[in-house]
Amino acid sequence: MGHMDTTIILISMIIALAGFTQGLTGFGSALVSVPLLSMIVGAQTAVPIAGIFGWLVTLPVVWKMRHSIQRQTGLILFAGSIPASFVGAKMLANMPSEYILLTMGVVLLISSIHSLRASAPLFSKTSVPITIGAGFTSGVLGASVGESGPPVIAYTSMQPWTADQTKSTLAFFFMLQMIGANIGFWNEGLITEEVISHVISALPGFAIGLSGGMIAYHLLQKYKIDYHKIVHVFLLFIGFTLVIKNINF
Repeated sequence: MGHMDTTIILISMIIALAGFTQGLTGFGSALVSVPLLSMIVGAQTAVPIAGIFGWLVTLPVVWKMRHSIQRQTGLILFAGSIPASFVGAKMLANMPSEYILLTMGVVLLISSIHSLRASAPLFSKTSVPITIGAGFTSGVLGASVGESGPPVIAYTSMQPWTADQTKSTLAFFFMLQMIGANIGFWNEGLITEEVISHVISALPGFAIGLSGGMIAYHLLQKYKIDYHKIVHVFLLFIGFTLVIKNINF
């Protein structure tokens, strides 16, 4: 087995794990894949790979749940994220990997601690400026560290929506936002042949992981296990590791 084969197998395994997390929780494929992938291929390659998979995974969810989507909020969030995607992609292209991974680590720590503690939403009411702000922050994160989730997840958690409305609106926003991010990556020359070949070779792993996660979700629902806690403890650990590893460069 050459170095290339090993890389392909490792990447497929990471993407399968990311798919599994995504299938289980409905978010977070990049939170799992970027830190792990960047150990193998570097952050500038890891983020676009995660970005493409992060976009693909939203499509079936949006289609399946299209009737629950709160389109207006989703579109305002998206409007806020458009300029941010280009800012984020420029940062990714020009920043040292350490900074990108450190940012990722901090995002992970804040969002997992918030999720483990949280019952109270961060904001009390919605307004267009806050919506645009959440979209903007999310867009910058989406195109620089590949994970646009935390600001928007915090934002939607304060809405008086059903679980389906929240999940479908998030997926709708991520679907649009990741188009922006991927155009940003393309613009900065980050979608290389290497990125595309890794994405293609990891597709089967992703499909398997995703299906496995969906099956696990139903099993855990059946036995009433709180899987969110498990995932956030895992992400807390990854975040902690990233911060420790990249803080003294």
